[in-house]
Amino acid sequence: MAEKVTKKLGEILVEDGLIRSPQLTEALAHQREHGGLLGQILVEKGFIDEDSLVSTLGKQFRIPYIPLARYALNPDMASLLEADFCGMHHVVAFDGDARSVFLAIANPLADEAVSKVRELTGREPKVFISRISEILNAIFYLYHEKK
Repeated sequence: MAEKVTKKLGEILVEDGLIRSPQLTEALAHQREHGGLLGQILVEKGFIDEDSLVSTLGKQFRIPYIPLARYALNPDMASLLEADFCGMHHVVAFDGDARSVFLAIANPLADEAVSKVRELTGREPKVFISRISEILNAIFYLYHEKK
């Protein structure tokens, strides 16, 4: 899914003026000590907002952004995946057709999850990046609120 990336997320964020070098250093130290995704750490520390993070990840990995909050979700496509799988991997199937499934993901490096979607659905995933909060809201709406 994710093609070879020449620049790291932190480098792009600093170059684009979205964070400062000391903030990146602090976030990287936190990541080494506690683990986790750099982007999420930057958001949690308040160094960057989620929109800027998603935009930068989309730019870095050349994956289009889908604003799920403004999209009519297709419950038939969502039913192809289990709620637990979606929650664990921060993915949601939001639309598609007989041959493909449109998949919103929070982590563009989630190649294993995308492969599993291909296996579970028998359809080719078309990957979009979205805010983790939008994905979690979509999961709640599709799997819990609709019951």
